[in-house]
Amino acid sequence: MIYEIDKGAGVFCSEGAGCRVYFIARPEPMLIDTGAPGRGENILRDLASIGVQPIQVRKIILTHHHIGHSGGLWLLKRRTGAHALAHQADAPYLTGRRSRRAARRSVERVFQNAIAKVGFGDAMIVSLERTLEEGDEINGWRVIHTPGQTPGHICLHRRDILISGDLLSASAGGFRVAPPPTIIDPAAYLRSLRMVAKLDFEIILPGHNPPYVVDAAKKVRELVASLE
Repeated sequence: MIYEIDKGAGVFCSEGAGCRVYFIARPEPMLIDTGAPGRGENILRDLASIGVQPIQVRKIILTHHHIGHSGGLWLLKRRTGAHALAHQADAPYLTGRRSRRAARRSVERVFQNAIAKVGFGDAMIVSLERTLEEGDEINGWRVIHTPGQTPGHICLHRRDILISGDLLSASAGGFRVAPPPTIIDPAAYLRSLRMVAKLDFEIILPGHNPPYVVDAAKKVRELVASLE
């Protein structure tokens, strides 16, 4: 299923790929994250349902290297010809220069074991056309470096929208911190939360929860205040 966020914004949410994948229609069509291994065709079907052909996707940006967010990159790059971008600190994990740590979450272990059994380990090793740093801009979206879960986790910010990757867990009443087993550097994670809380936005598009479209920044500030 795919649907538009805040009608007219040109930002769409695709579900059913293991994480929420966001499609940004303009000014240049691009995907944010690629879901889990084996889910790339689901994303392409969602795009086709709104009239987007694979060749129209020009960039794929990864919020972080976790397999549930980057597992479809190999297939989607092959099908679209898009350039892949990720923060320079996560690049070695995507290109195979460094090994990912052993998965802590059961869902990640399932994906890793499945890949190992069918011999598709190389499908997780990809080339990147560009690495990103804090403050870079891609089609009007600013890169916010938010390490803590991975060294190169990023959020993307444009006007009133923040694409937050796995930085936060959303709920009906606000936000929670990410599950502790996913945080490898608690001090860096807290600094990332504080930095995001200083931004202005109304809408958060998280990686694993429904979009949060009202007073999102206020709710993030409330969360950070509760942690201080």
